[in-house]
Amino acid sequence: MTYISATEVRNRSGAPTSLITDVQITQYITEVEAEMARWINTAFTPKQTIEIVDGKGTSRMFTKKNPLLSVRAMTLNDSTSITPSYIDWYKPSGKMVLSKSAESSTYTQGHQNTFIKYIYGMVEETTTDTTLSTASTSGTTVSLTVASITGFADEDWVEIYGMDGNKEVAQISGTPATSTIIVDQLVQSHAADSVIVKLQIPEHIKTYMLIEASISAAINAIGATYTFNASYSLGDLQVTKGVPYTHWRESVEKLLKERNMRQSRIKPRPSILVD
Repeated sequence: MTYISATEVRNRSGAPTSLITDVQITQYITEVEAEMARWINTAFTPKQTIEIVDGKGTSRMFTKKNPLLSVRAMTLNDSTSITPSYIDWYKPSGKMVLSKSAESSTYTQGHQNTFIKYIYGMVEETTTDTTLSTASTSGTTVSLTVASITGFADEDWVEIYGMDGNKEVAQISGTPATSTIIVDQLVQSHAADSVIVKLQIPEHIKTYMLIEASISAAINAIGATYTFNASYSLGDLQVTKGVPYTHWRESVEKLLKERNMRQSRIKPRPSILVD
């Protein structure tokens, strides 16, 4: 998925279409977004994955990826299915604790015997939200009756939470209509008046991506101006324009300073392994 556009990179870097093409900028965007996900060790759109790990004989376990947004399914020792709503999960760390109601009190000790399907991703709330008009139940392709559908669209990711303490992420399936939003799956029930809020990539991550792509564009501009004439003459008339890349050099230096400042504030997501 693309989070930033060529237009946004141009606005950030000042690179005109006469100097660098959208195709080139799109290439930088692809490289920057992939490298950002690798560096931060997470995704910036909710992503579903399946892990097969060792059971440790305890009631707690951590997912390899985080923030943990929802646990969709779990099987222990190849046969015991754990109801996801009986798992207490912790968003920042990826910690999962089996509740007293769970089908097993511990993650059965064994090698590669625990199967977990979950959704993770580093996302933040937008200003687009609504509330549940009636309580919802768990299941797949769940229809939610809401107070408003304004601002919601097909394939949007939303987070649902309320005073009942239940919180999870789901994806909208189909275009919302009238007062109904359909989501792909809910593993928990949600009380009436629960909040439904649209999710997006964190703005500070998006800004950092724009800076990185702008640096690539500026460096390209420095190299691309090697054919520009710094001076020329027409008979007795001589004109000196100066080297054109000095402006881009200044741009790169300022972008590098901003990148360093922001880089010091952005920390990779750790994978927590507990023996």
